[in-house]
Amino acid sequence: MNNYYIIEYLYRDANNYKAYGEILLTGKITDNIIDELKSLLDSGEYFVAEQSDIPTLYSQLWKYSNGPTDADHAFHEFSDIRPATTEEIATMDLWGGVGTLLSTFRNIGLQWDCTQSTHCQVNL
Repeated sequence: MNNYYIIEYLYRDANNYKAYGEILLTGKITDNIIDELKSLLDSGEYFVAEQSDIPTLYSQLWKYSNGPTDADHAFHEFSDIRPATTEEIATMDLWGGVGTLLSTFRNIGLQWDCTQSTHCQVNL
């Protein structure tokens, strides 16, 4: 039987408004894998969603501002990894495997590139 996990992440614009997201992964996650994933994030928590093929969360905030604002920037934040519930497994689209995510982050190798996002103008 495969193991399923949820990666929880968020987008926090420069005004501290937040949008939350999750992706469903399959595979085996160990403490060592979690530690390595975090070590590959900018400052242990930030990533460019477009660069890692993780769905962006900007548009969740745009409904309040009628579109992008000067507060938008390129970075999303890692929040948590946890086991997926039976309901999440049944209702969420599978993003991919734990190995794929780890390989993607390794290939990026701490070279998170905000120019991969249309929101690169704000410096954190």
